[in-house]
Amino acid sequence: MRLVLRFDGQDIQEFVLDKKDITIGRTPSNDISIDNLAISSHHASVHNTQDGAVLEDMKSTNGTFVNDIEVTRHHLKDGDIIGIGKHQILFFSNAAYSTAGSDDQSEATVMMSADFQQQLQQELSKSKAATRTTTRKPKAKKGFFAKLKEWFGF
Repeated sequence: MRLVLRFDGQDIQEFVLDKKDITIGRTPSNDISIDNLAISSHHASVHNTQDGAVLEDMKSTNGTFVNDIEVTRHHLKDGDIIGIGKHQILFFSNAAYSTAGSDDQSEATVMMSADFQQQLQQELSKSKAATRTTTRKPKAKKGFFAKLKEWFGF
């Protein structure tokens, strides 16, 4: 399971739920620390249970939302969007990729699920279509000797 922290439509950071409890809040002592005054010091937590991940609001000042609905406790489902302050946290039940086998990210093995690959291909196609422009390379000018060789078939 993983969480993707997003602000203003941009992914900021990704977290793998690799321990039983993950805390979310403004202070650095949280597992996911978000430096924003709209977020309580200890805002929410995610618990890994046998039945899946459970989000719990920790009596935050501004509330915790899932898919735009305020919650105090919620069993997370794949694709849920957690709203905390002006930030969103996307929940994915299956990790789309893993960097298993290496501490060095340049040597990490990346494994992607078929769903993630398809989503990535769709996003890349959209991106290419939006930025597609026709460019032509200028023809290279041939020098005098190149033209002679071409003329005589050398």
